[in-house]
Amino acid sequence: MVEYTLIRSKRRTLVIQVQPDQTVVVRAPLRLAKGQIERFLQQKEGWILLQQQRMEQRQHQKESFSLSQGKFPLFGALFPLCFVQGGKPYEKDGVFYLPQGDEPSLRAAAQLLYRDIARRELQRRVAFYAQRMGVQPTGLRINGARGRWGSCSGKNSLNFSWRLMLAPEHCVDYVVVHELCHILHHDHSAQFWREVERFFPDWRECRRTLAQVAENGAFWLDEG
Repeated sequence: MVEYTLIRSKRRTLVIQVQPDQTVVVRAPLRLAKGQIERFLQQKEGWILLQQQRMEQRQHQKESFSLSQGKFPLFGALFPLCFVQGGKPYEKDGVFYLPQGDEPSLRAAAQLLYRDIARRELQRRVAFYAQRMGVQPTGLRINGARGRWGSCSGKNSLNFSWRLMLAPEHCVDYVVVHELCHILHHDHSAQFWREVERFFPDWRECRRTLAQVAENGAFWLDEG
């Protein structure tokens, strides 16, 4: 039997969650019999083991990748990375430069550079697609969101995570169009997806690729 932590609450469904540290949390209704919970766990044991393996692989990738190796991930590729004495991080002629320091310092500097790149790239891409689609967002902000690549507020202001810069460019453009389509349809209705499909008939493949990017290390810069 898989070891787990049981949390009961006023809920109707039974849910299994595998945490980043590979521990298992089961959320169950207040009165659900423990025998039913454990039978459910036995049925899902294969899925749990698979998720734990993925968490272990993700942690290994995070621990094994180091900016000090001299590579800068961007748009699904690795670019040359050099180190300089002090100053701000920057890019020139396809080479990226960070102030010298230990790994945490390098990661903090890289985040600043990713934010600058994201602001520049996303402003350009949003302007291009907004004109083609005949829509006008009210603003654009860059954040560090982990759970979503982008969002569109009820007032048509767009938000994007700088982590999107780790995805292939085609997928970056898909996310831009996805959020711009929310200006026309503030939902995920059939009409919304038809609008997305006008520009990205391969949107399903884009979503699969983005899920792989997230699973394979989109958050490798985080500490802890």
